[in-house]
Amino acid sequence: MSGQQPRAAVAAVSGLGVRGPALTEAPASPLLRLDHPLLLPPVLRLLHTALDGTVESFVNIWQNVSERLDPRRPEPFAARNLAGKVAIVTGGNAGIGFATAQQLARRGAHVVIACRDPERAQAAVRRIAATTTPLFPSSPALPAAAAEDAAAAGGGAGSVRVEAMPLDLGRLASVREFAEAWRRRGLPLHLLVCNAGLMGPPQRLETADGLEMQFQVNFLSHWLLANQLVAAERQRRAASARGGKAVAGAAAKGAGWQRAVAAVAAVPGGSGGSPAEELGDGLRVVMVTWLTHRAGALQWADKQSRASYEPFLSYGLSKLANVMTAAELQRRRTGAVPRAGRASRRGPGRGSANPCPHGGAADAAVSVHPGLVATHLANGFFTARGTGWAAGGPLQPAVEAAVSGFGALAGPLLMRTPEQSAGVMLHACLAPRREVAGRYLALGRVASPDPAAEHPGLAAELWAYAQQLTDYRSPLQ
Repeated sequence: MSGQQPRAAVAAVSGLGVRGPALTEAPASPLLRLDHPLLLPPVLRLLHTALDGTVESFVNIWQNVSERLDPRRPEPFAARNLAGKVAIVTGGNAGIGFATAQQLARRGAHVVIACRDPERAQAAVRRIAATTTPLFPSSPALPAAAAEDAAAAGGGAGSVRVEAMPLDLGRLASVREFAEAWRRRGLPLHLLVCNAGLMGPPQRLETADGLEMQFQVNFLSHWLLANQLVAAERQRRAASARGGKAVAGAAAKGAGWQRAVAAVAAVPGGSGGSPAEELGDGLRVVMVTWLTHRAGALQWADKQSRASYEPFLSYGLSKLANVMTAAELQRRRTGAVPRAGRASRRGPGRGSANPCPHGGAADAAVSVHPGLVATHLANGFFTARGTGWAAGGPLQPAVEAAVSGFGALAGPLLMRTPEQSAGVMLHACLAPRREVAGRYLALGRVASPDPAAEHPGLAAELWAYAQQLTDYRSPLQ
């Protein structure tokens, strides 16, 4: 990330005539009033977060021991053939993102890894292509443009289909460039996994846009990316619908099947009836969060951590914002947001029959906590939290050695592997829409998020703040 020279970068952008983001704080939240019904005392919020982590650790111990005793467990969603579907995974070059991208590609999806570092992205593409056995090797082909991209990236015919595109979430300009490049390709988009993130840097860092690093990388850039890609997909669908009418008109005039096929081919993204589009599938947006979102409301009044910086709370705020974004995307895209804590297997919840003003009845947005996972990010975060008190002191080497040793011994039991977490991610990506749309998932199940995440006033406040910072007015109003 280019967070070491934020002011100079902002000045450079301004000098080019590009309008920069407004850096004012959003109005004070009603959550800060002592009489607010959703207010939890800070100690209770922190205790709730710690309790969640403790319970999850015991669940992980049970699952890890069970898998060692019986490793022949069925693979989740092994029967789901994703041929013809296109997925974008941010941060798909490592950790949870890599495992998720690999499993989607294994099921036949054309996967695009969105990553800041081109070398790491291409290394991930090559690794997935070399180590992934397709579940459906005879899957139908993708649209020609996507197939060519996959072949160029190393995923040729008979192999998994995966490629990389550059995306730096530390620069809003890069997000806009990615969205525009995607729009020009004219490909359908069925799944967007907003996974990339930054976790608890010891000191406050700023992006090239002058914003707190975790807030922008984990939340704001993903908010902008999701909104722009949803808008692009809506435009592509409208063009496809117009192409369908052209086909019908050509047939009615006796032009024959050759002219009808030509009309489809002329439509940007027109696949001539790819399996995904024949099924009428919509676009699903998956926002990755974490259990620390329960502490995020404590940072609400100082979203950019200008008054004070606490890595844990700043990270929690960014993940709370992701839960809110998923619910708000669902409401604005389909006209309904079921209460996550009142999930029903019988349907998507109250208000689900409301017509959608944006034509997204088949779309869904989900937030998911993938679990306590042993990734480079998480290991660094826990090590920093466990040794921070001794930093710079004579005990620092001994404390770091003790924490590292404990992690090496207990980590395999207390935490999941990225491969295990991919099963949780697949549930968010592939579970029936009626079960997960607008909801928060934890440990692979629908759960109740922090009360602040379900407060419509706070969600609207966050949405307006994001529009202000990005200078982007979302079409989803």
